[in-house]
Amino acid sequence: MEIAVTLSIRKKEEAMNRVRYTVITGLLALLSAAMPLSSHAQNKIALGTAKDPNLAAQIAVAAAKGYFREAGVDVEVKYFPSGGDLMTAVVGGSVGLGSSGATPVTTLRSRPYPIKIVAQIADISGAQQIIVKQNVKSPDELYGKKIAIMRGTGSEALFNSFVKAYGFDASKVELVNMAPAEMLASFARGTVDAISVWEPNTTRARKTSNGKLLVSGTKSNIPGKEGPRRIYGDHAVLFGTDTFLKGQPKAVRAVLKALAKADRFIVTNKREATAILSKEFGLEPADMADVMESNRYTLELNDVLVQDLDGIASFLYGLKRIQSQPKAREWIDPAPLRQVQPKLVQLK
Repeated sequence: MEIAVTLSIRKKEEAMNRVRYTVITGLLALLSAAMPLSSHAQNKIALGTAKDPNLAAQIAVAAAKGYFREAGVDVEVKYFPSGGDLMTAVVGGSVGLGSSGATPVTTLRSRPYPIKIVAQIADISGAQQIIVKQNVKSPDELYGKKIAIMRGTGSEALFNSFVKAYGFDASKVELVNMAPAEMLASFARGTVDAISVWEPNTTRARKTSNGKLLVSGTKSNIPGKEGPRRIYGDHAVLFGTDTFLKGQPKAVRAVLKALAKADRFIVTNKREATAILSKEFGLEPADMADVMESNRYTLELNDVLVQDLDGIASFLYGLKRIQSQPKAREWIDPAPLRQVQPKLVQLK
């Protein structure tokens, strides 16, 4: 009799345990469904860019401050030595999102390759600059001398814009095609007399090689013509492949949310932001402050961006660097940014 009672009790306990297990398992399933995945449980997102404060300021701040994790996305920032290398990675599929200057991304789109711009990173027009020696008083003093440009980039586009805006006779100078590092070395040695290039190269040329700003995309220091003047528009943009944008919409929105927070941080905490960027990009804080002053950091999608992207496409097409001219409005996708920060979409 005692054995029968004991067996009956054990069966009841086993049944209760099964019920408890079922209830607990169900509760855990409900909790898992209700709670967002931690960054460690998510797929890692590769975000490609260059180690360049013109192109990656918000990205560097978001990574340093943990804003990507806060937004619920695990981002691996991959730095590439050039825009061309980044585009190769995009085509190869190792990068789904990228931040780049307008020239390489326009070139890729023109192939055509299925990518779309989802946000601006910065208006970098002011960071495109022509630097001359301190003793040069006017552009005419460059006639008969050598000017270094980098063909097919914003360097050449700025020089062409300078020629048109100020009536400079390009036939009276020798244009030398150089990469930025070679430009700086040649300018320091005096084997070229002016360079057309972008920050932070221009700050280095001013600080170490007796250089000064002649013009930028947004400003003139030409005697008698000093002051703000926009002669050239260039931008850093956040873009993604169609496959990535359609396949990971939540991740795209999370990245935009993190970058928007970083963008605000740069404005409201300039000193700390400068320190973060100085460390990340290997510049002295004073030099980094100069670079940041040249740029207008913003995620805003606007008509100025559209106009300037179309201008860059026209420039590249005229040089026969691209075989078709992609219309910017057709490959800007405002939907993800509108869902995160609707006020930043200012497209007509």
